[in-house]
Amino acid sequence: MPVTTPVRDRWTVQVADGPDLEVKGNIVDHEYTIEDGRAKAAEVSKKWFRVADTYGVEIAPGQDPVVILAVTAVIDTMAHPDR
Repeated sequence: MPVTTPVRDRWTVQVADGPDLEVKGNIVDHEYTIEDGRAKAAEVSKKWFRVADTYGVEIAPGQDPVVILAVTAVIDTMAHPDR
């Protein structure tokens, strides 16, 4: 369920076979973190790139990259429905 504020977004992702994930930060500008309740699971950021509409996903060790990338893709689609 997304909770949107003018400065920061906060979303909860319910995962069937694992801990729920909390997404916090600026979703529209691709500057946010994904946490698994105990630690940062991933960071999404444009700061590593100079090309427009490009962002990276840094996944913490021990996290399922398929789940993290799926969450990132869905959030991107929801935040930018016109693309």
